[in-house]
Amino acid sequence: MLSIHQTTRGGVVATGAPAATEAGAEMLRQGGTAADAAVAAALAMCVADPANASLLGRCQIVLRTREGRFAAIDGASTIPSCLPETLGAGPLAFAAIPCLPQALEKLHAEHGRLSLSVVAAPAARLAEEGFIAPHHLAAAWAQNAAALAKGGAGPYLDDARPPARFRHGHLSALLRAFGECGAAAITSGETARNLAEGVRARGGYWRADDLAANAALDGEILHASFRDCQVTTIGRQGWGHTLIEMLSILDRLPPFADNLTGAEACRLIAVIETCFADRPQRLGSLEPKLAGLAFETLIAPDFIAARAAEITGCLLDNSRTVAQAVAPTITATEQKDTTHLSTLDAQGATVALTMSIGPHFGLRATDAAFGLLPAKSYRMSSDPAPGARDVTEMSPAIVTRGDRVILSVGAAGSELIPGAIVQAIINVVDRGVSLGEALRMPRVNMSESGVCAHDEVGPEAIASLRMRWPGLRVSAVGGDHLGVVQAVGHNADGHYYGSADNAWDGTCVVVPAQSEVVDPAL
Repeated sequence: MLSIHQTTRGGVVATGAPAATEAGAEMLRQGGTAADAAVAAALAMCVADPANASLLGRCQIVLRTREGRFAAIDGASTIPSCLPETLGAGPLAFAAIPCLPQALEKLHAEHGRLSLSVVAAPAARLAEEGFIAPHHLAAAWAQNAAALAKGGAGPYLDDARPPARFRHGHLSALLRAFGECGAAAITSGETARNLAEGVRARGGYWRADDLAANAALDGEILHASFRDCQVTTIGRQGWGHTLIEMLSILDRLPPFADNLTGAEACRLIAVIETCFADRPQRLGSLEPKLAGLAFETLIAPDFIAARAAEITGCLLDNSRTVAQAVAPTITATEQKDTTHLSTLDAQGATVALTMSIGPHFGLRATDAAFGLLPAKSYRMSSDPAPGARDVTEMSPAIVTRGDRVILSVGAAGSELIPGAIVQAIINVVDRGVSLGEALRMPRVNMSESGVCAHDEVGPEAIASLRMRWPGLRVSAVGGDHLGVVQAVGHNADGHYYGSADNAWDGTCVVVPAQSEVVDPAL
């Protein structure tokens, strides 16, 4: 007798590009898992948002299975294995060895249901047919056109200008090859040799062996409580310890009210500033600190309690600022960005995936063979250890209340990432607002250039911040972003929800649940 069971299609996808969101939603409509949707969306992001994503990029992933187990995948880029004593001045001198293809293949192999060729098809089709850049991407493309022309950007320019309709035939072919053969289609054989030669032709240091050797790893996972929820994120392969430190300190302080007060704004910045000072990397350059605290210390209960007490004391003492008590080390550097996507399927599995190539358009130059954008290795500037893995500010997270995923969340914006995620969580958990409203609410944050706030936080909050941080930078919501957040979740009534930050071109699609009887023998 044949075994018959019932499955449910549906779920929700939120990404930084409309075409990528649709690629993920297409997988859910076909009965795919959250992992299928995430891989399809990530591959499509490599086409649809070249400012922030590339097939030659990196990623960090945290996921929850339908059974409630958590896992992480470390898709960090690495430093080439053979470097000269002094790095050259070629446009791809700081090109990192990619790990995005390896990480996506691992995610699909361990948690996917559909064939990889089906999952890769929307991205390959998008690269072949092309698309017109949406508003924010078009602006970033125009802003970087001169640098792209100088570095040699191949298909990313048309007569020194952003193309009216972007197509990339080589990328389409590589995406189809990935669908048929996995990461090996890119990291081994003739393709790997041509890629390495193409990067070296532009001043980089890639070798084909480096591409084959860089593997996606099982990542460290961290858990912490915040109010009545559990927060799960990645560990030392990203900035998960800093995210957990922030939330753990705030968990010892009063809940936030419906609207941000001046005292609450100062509390948020004090916590962010303190945790940045504790971080064993310098802001901006990501250079390791010589006497940095151990990661385990950052989340130890006694250390958290001491930090919470210190921050409370500083905020009560109007003659002191937290900056005078614990000052972060800041190194000025270029504007950086990232992108995040989250997926949730009808069985309750979820994926939070953050991906990056460094600054907008990476190194603003392509390899000479395929015309792809490699990621920038920040570690090569400060700590160029051959073969070392890059550690960036990525902090994808999953927030659960009991058995329910209330947030699968992440952000873009380099050091703005943990502060933006913290405020999204606060808005949902403490303030109880909808996810869409949570991402629309104005924020305060801190970056390498100092303390910043949205003008919409109100005059009281701005005045309170300026008393302690006179260099406060204020911008309007929709202007300079203070972290670009994407998130999805599941409410107590069983309905999916999701939202994409309006500071970029992101979208969210909910795929209604649809049950069907399936014969597994067919």
